[in-house]
Amino acid sequence: MHPRVHRAIMKLGRDMALARRVRSLSTIDMAERMGVDRSTLRRLEKGDPGVSLNTLAMALHALGLLDRLESLVDRATDDVGLLVAGDAVPKRVVRSRPASARRTPAGPLRSESDEPEGW
Repeated sequence: MHPRVHRAIMKLGRDMALARRVRSLSTIDMAERMGVDRSTLRRLEKGDPGVSLNTLAMALHALGLLDRLESLVDRATDDVGLLVAGDAVPKRVVRSRPASARRTPAGPLRSESDEPEGW
């Protein structure tokens, strides 16, 4: 996992725990509202990256913050999205490969440059 992603998930977990405590909800009450076990809530609050998106959504719903998930990458708050006209946005994007990385009968060629930057 990329270090910045790890830090963001850990912070999200800490923030979820704080939001629960500010609302005076016990872990038992919060887990019941979410429809999960206390152990799942604990994993979320500790920043476990294996917790499902559904669990996060249910936690936000239980805290009255689901609208934040709905608007997380809303085009209205996305500077890049605002610059691109709606009709110009493709339905899907296919990654073009350099000629050296095209499929061969033995399978695709890979190079070290295939790793995300900074790894």
